[in-house]
Amino acid sequence: MILHHSLSSTRRGILLMITASFLFALTLAFAKLLSASMGSVEVTFWRNAVGLVVISATIFHTPIRNIGGRPFTLAFRGIIGTVALLTFFYTLSATSLSNAIVYAKTEPIFTALLAFFLLGEKLSSSAVFAIAIGFAGVAVLSGMEFDYLHVMGILTGFLSALAYTSVRSLKSYYDARSVVLSFMIFGVLIPIVLMIAAEFITSDLFAFALSPFVVPSGSDWIWIILMGVAAALGQIYMTRAYYYAKAGLISTVSYSGVLFATLFGILLGDLLPTPLMIAGAVLIITGGIILARQK
Repeated sequence: MILHHSLSSTRRGILLMITASFLFALTLAFAKLLSASMGSVEVTFWRNAVGLVVISATIFHTPIRNIGGRPFTLAFRGIIGTVALLTFFYTLSATSLSNAIVYAKTEPIFTALLAFFLLGEKLSSSAVFAIAIGFAGVAVLSGMEFDYLHVMGILTGFLSALAYTSVRSLKSYYDARSVVLSFMIFGVLIPIVLMIAAEFITSDLFAFALSPFVVPSGSDWIWIILMGVAAALGQIYMTRAYYYAKAGLISTVSYSGVLFATLFGILLGDLLPTPLMIAGAVLIITGGIILARQK
């Protein structure tokens, strides 16, 4: 009976994570559609603005209870998470959905390295191997041409890992919604400042963070609402998935998002991935799965 319950919970966790991965890929598809008429900074703004409304509604229904004590770490998570989203949406606007999400999936590789250097966690021989093949995958995927776009893609993985590592140190002090709320608030305020700055400043180096505000029109509003709703639902399903199954298994299943993103990308007109791109993606995903299975 206990074994049956365990298997049932595991299946539920897997299904929830597959659903979350589908919704996150759908979020990217809507973001890609929006990138045709507005800059990546504004896409970041709208993604967080809708999310802020959703999170605020849950807080109104069930108040947050925090122990508190680490406000600077909480703010750091919000700021770094926002910059990671800016680099990600910039990458998404300039390349295919599949390439953008594969770069983002380098996060476990950087997380393992940051945990080693910042938290003093040990790296097993299999973890070192996973990190090595992960970086080999990055080299193959980029074709060893580390131009601005590829650097932004890699930076997405690194910054996401930095944000994730900071979240681990916040678990004992803040409600999960407080951490998400910090991310959403900075994810609205920072893009507003950047869009205002873009009216007066141009910079090749900070192109990912400087694009002027464009008033959405027509179908843009539909994509904005659908993007925000899909992202919020994806977050809910992902959180629930971790309640039902082990983190290592759920992290592995989350790579189904690469498949969904690739399919959506093809439907939106992306070219089919080349053999070299597929090889790079396989190496990065393999490295990530090896690291995830150790959780």
